Amino acid sequence: MTKSKKILSLALAIVMALSVLSLSAFAAKTTPTANISVTASKETEIANGETITITVAATASEDYFVGPMSIPVTFDSALFTAGNVVASDLFGAGTTEVVTNTTEAGKVTAVITPDTTGTPVATNLNGASVTLFTFELTAIADAGSCDVAVVADQKTTTNPTGKLYIGSFDGSDARTAELTTVGQTLVLDAATVNVTIGSAMLPADLELTALGETNGIKIDTHKTFGGAYDGAVYGFPQLAANTFATKTYLTNNLQATNGGSLSFTKTIGTTGFGTGTLITVTNADTTESKKYIVIIFGDVDGNGLINTKDSSATKSAIKDASVAPVNSVKRMAANCAGTAAAALNMINTADAAAVKYFIKNKQFSATSTVITLANAHFKANTYYQ
Repeated sequence: MTKSKKILSLALAIVMALSVLSLSAFAAKTTPTANISVTASKETEIANGETITITVAATASEDYFVGPMSIPVTFDSALFTAGNVVASDLFGAGTTEVVTNTTEAGKVTAVITPDTTGTPVATNLNGASVTLFTFELTAIADAGSCDVAVVADQKTTTNPTGKLYIGSFDGSDARTAELTTVGQTLVLDAATVNVTIGSAMLPADLELTALGETNGIKIDTHKTFGGAYDGAVYGFPQLAANTFATKTYLTNNLQATNGGSLSFTKTIGTTGFGTGTLITVTNADTTESKKYIVIIFGDVDGNGLINTKDSSATKSAIKDASVAPVNSVKRMAANCAGTAAAALNMINTADAAAVKYFIKNKQFSATSTVITLANAHFKANTYYQ
């Protein structure tokens, strides 16, 4: 009996040993799990023309010796162009080969394989986040948002044509190791990022509102007054005696682009927002973008009203030929008359008479209207460059 028990015990031990060996041999062919992630060097407030880097990485919580792989990543081709695809040295310097496909609109597919003519060593993802490859996206639009994502088209036994595949070797030596069975679990829960092109990143500038377009307001970037401003704004119709007393006529006719804002400062007159009102355009990030100066023809003293004070101010402007910005602004506002081409670039007694005429008749003479002034002689007048 004792001898039989010993034989039975030995048989069981051999069976158990064989079972362990069998399990060990099978374990080399298991299909480990990898988690794939996608990150962007910058996700928001990207400007048109700006280039960012997209990084595709993987990690695992068990041995996962990476083998040949194919990873497709999509984006919106109306917002970005792709380029400069670079694979990491997953199998050692000089032994990692990468073939990329960027010909399909809105998709980058990186195919990475080991060069077995060298001595490739497969990277183990276990416990480490490993960059698989990077590529660049360049914004080609002013605004928009899209997902940059690994395509969930995994190659499996039931989907043999799938484009997403990260093979796993059963050891680190890529020359002798065997690939495990197709069917690794690839978790894509972190394989999508949202990238936004923000118009707020573009410099803000001054533009006309719909009313400003109708009124024919002129934003003249040629009139910088020696570079003191980015331009002059003129051609505002006087709808009432006190039209220019408040800044409402400015806010109704003008607005900022790209999420910017406008502020108004008096620089000549101290009461109304007339000639000499400085318009400061501020970017969405509160930095200063542009400065424009307001010209109201006939309002030479800048108080927002055209009255007898402007007659005196016009005479002073005639005498003062200085081209300093403040004097040039006044002279432009005073240049209200010109019945002949030779007189259009001159400030003289005719301009003083035109102001008096306006004060009396509430309009400029037919031969020197605001429209004439806005569209004719100020283009060539060197006082206002």
